[in-house]
Amino acid sequence: MGIGKGKSDKIYIDGLIESSGNEGKILQVEHSLAENIAELKQTSAALNAAIDRIESIVSKFNSSVQEMQAKKIGAQVHPQTLKSLNNICTNFVVEVGRQLMAHRDNQLELQKEHEKRIARMLEKNEGVWLSNRWLKILTIVMTICYFAVLLCAFCK
Repeated sequence: MGIGKGKSDKIYIDGLIESSGNEGKILQVEHSLAENIAELKQTSAALNAAIDRIESIVSKFNSSVQEMQAKKIGAQVHPQTLKSLNNICTNFVVEVGRQLMAHRDNQLELQKEHEKRIARMLEKNEGVWLSNRWLKILTIVMTICYFAVLLCAFCK
């Protein structure tokens, strides 16, 4: 043994380094999830705005058609044309709604899977938290080092 070396050459730092690495992974995954949630909120807001706009366009179109039919002018729109246009607009709104719901369901499923992974990590004492065993070992090692420094200072 030389000066400055402890009695134990084997200090299990690998576990501590690995746990801090897991913390970084958890932070990355958490940041990624936060970005996905923000993107989902933006997409939902954009789709809701588009749906509202489409609904207002359809209602204005229908009211304009009713006004035109009520005026009894020489040129009229054929009722079958109105019916087909109304069907097209309705189908478009329904399809956008389906796509929004499918996207929302996919995002919720991804979020639940992520929460399960985080829960498993925390149950195994991996990631952010240090287990009680490592905390005890760290306390014992620090106490030994503290007494060694005091002993060296006292002997000089």
